[in-house]
Formats: sequence, C-alpha cells, structure tokens
Amino acid sequence: MSIILYIATSLDGFIADKNGGLDWLPQPSDPADLEKIGYQKLLDDITIIIMGDASYRQILGFGEWAWPDKITYVFTHTTYTTTPPNVHCISGDVTTCMKKINTAHPDTKTWLLGGADLAHQFAQAGLIDECIITIAPVTLGEGIKLEVPYENFTLLETKKCLDDLAQKHYIKKNKSLKGCLLRKP
Repeated sequence: MSIILYIATSLDGFIADKNGGLDWLPQPSDPADLEKIGYQKLLDDITIIIMGDASYRQILGFGEWAWPDKITYVFTHTTYTTTPPNVHCISGDVTTCMKKINTAHPDTKTWLLGGADLAHQFAQAGLIDECIITIAPVTLGEGIKLEVPYENFTLLETKKCLDDLAQKHYIKKNKSLKGCLLRKP
C-alpha cells in the first residue's frame, strides 16, 4: 500500500483557518484546472481515501458525497447511523488500522486527505510515502497547522500551478520512484 498525503496549505502552513474554515482556498473555475494541481491524476490512481472525523463532517456539509466509487475510511470515535456508499468508520492506532486495511486492500494507492492531526499521526508512524502539498498565496496567521516532519522525505519537485499556487512533491527517503505519483507539468 502506498499512502499519499495530498493537501493544501496557506503560505504559513495552515490547512484551515481558526474556525476550521476553508474559504481562503482558491476554487478552480475550470475543470481543467483540477488537472493542473494533479487532482484528477490522484483520483485516477487511488483506490482508498482516508480522513479524520472533522474532515469527514466538513465534506458532508458540502452536499452530495464526491467519491462514491472510492473506498473511504474515516478515523472517528463517533457512531454514524448512515454513511455514504463505501464509507467505513474505524478507530484505533493508525498503524494497527492500516495493517488491517492493507490486508483487505493490498497493493493499492491511498489518499490521506487529512486533517492535520491524522496526517501528523501517519507521519509519526512513518506511514506516508508521498506528500503533495499545494500552497495557496494566503497567510492565515493562525488556524489548524499541518505538522509533518519533512526531514524524512526528499523533495522531488516544486512547481507553479494555476495562477499563484505552488506545489511541492515529496517522497519518503529511500523509497523507489516506481509507482510514484509524479505529474508532468
């Protein structure tokens, strides 16, 4: 299993404002812009999405579930009476849970959607294979900070995408580039 943290941050490293909001993120108006930031490539390559409870609740508030064809695991202690298709709630240590998920879905690519706490747990456990960080030209000053220790990764590329967005692509040190989610400009 290959785990890819694909997430957006502000210039100062926040993934959400102090209220958990994402209004500061630019919204691509043209569907072709999604490919410029590698979103469609990511969706084409992954089988599984992993997220925390706060991210899940926020996404539910956006309307119709965007990924009914993807298997989604939500790390949560909340019991939901209904979930969208293919959404499974799990709880426990990330290493133990990922061993179970890997047993059920070996040789898959997985999108670690967020949030910050879950990404930090995955990074601390050494479970992230790639980080694709899109950086918006906004400084928030406070909010929910992404704290991933990049000293365990090698920077593969930095590129400009869309108007003012930059993107950094990291791979875990000593990991082969084979199967890496490299996107050409």
